[in-house]
Amino acid sequence: MFELYFSAVIDKDRIDHQLIKQALAAISGTFVDAKSEKARQKEILARNFDVTVFGKSGHADEYCSANTLAVLLYHGIGVKSCYYTDYNPRINVRYVEGQYRFDELKRRGVGTELVVTGCPKLDPLFESDNGVAILSELNLDPDRATILYAPTFYPSSIEVLGESIGELTADYNLIVKLHHFSWMLKKYRHQKKLFQKLTRKYSHVHLLPVEEYSIIPFFKPADILLTEASSVAFEFLATGKPVVISDICHLRKKHRIFHRQFQKKRLDTEMQRLLNFAYHFDNVSRLPGTLKTAMNEKSDYKNRTADLPEKYLGILDGKASQRIVDDLIERLK
Repeated sequence: MFELYFSAVIDKDRIDHQLIKQALAAISGTFVDAKSEKARQKEILARNFDVTVFGKSGHADEYCSANTLAVLLYHGIGVKSCYYTDYNPRINVRYVEGQYRFDELKRRGVGTELVVTGCPKLDPLFESDNGVAILSELNLDPDRATILYAPTFYPSSIEVLGESIGELTADYNLIVKLHHFSWMLKKYRHQKKLFQKLTRKYSHVHLLPVEEYSIIPFFKPADILLTEASSVAFEFLATGKPVVISDICHLRKKHRIFHRQFQKKRLDTEMQRLLNFAYHFDNVSRLPGTLKTAMNEKSDYKNRTADLPEKYLGILDGKASQRIVDDLIERLK
């Protein structure tokens, strides 16, 4: 039987810490807190945990005792290059979604032991709720098709689409799930303010609050995902429903000038190429037509992409989390 402890990085300039504590309040366990990050590190080391699970591995060696089993469970399937460059040799085992990612990590020379488990983030998709109740809770029209808009914070389509997204999606419900940084970081808060305004202006637009940290429950009521080159595009494959990707995003001047270097440093170009399963648009005026095409071809799209969910996401049965727990128990025997 595990005794659970939770902890999160302390950053006085952001409210993430309190939000994480609130999210974990309903789970049986103890939250390891401290007045500073240095004090938190000391407290974690003093407890000498049998297992420590990390969402990223950069400083894993600084938070693990010598006998601790260090586990990496990455936070998303990712189109960013950091999925491969975030490699700390202190990690003992890394759980990965599917065979494609396993093979790619091996090809790139990651030496950590890898175990294919499926994507635990997607386990809630296999609960019985069909999403209709969510539309009712959000006061959205159940007779309309629903777009789930999940833009990243940068480079983002938010600035390009601007207020026009309200009119361009007038025939749909629009559920907006912003990246956490759109709420937390000052330089991106204009993104939050834009959709707060649009939610007041349009009855079909609903901005999910920052407390809704998981996008997965909103996969069910959605008929289409609208996003950019993002990990959520791959995750949405699990639904069999269409993905629409904006190829136009706002870039700072220095990144427009040195675009190739920016792309190479930030994004995994191979994963970007693999987004060819989605519907793409490269002009704001083409968004309505692209959405209409995606809706009209839902059945064909599902058939065309039928082999991709297992390839990128692994086994989809709602039991990925259990496979991870089972593996950990075996390692501790």
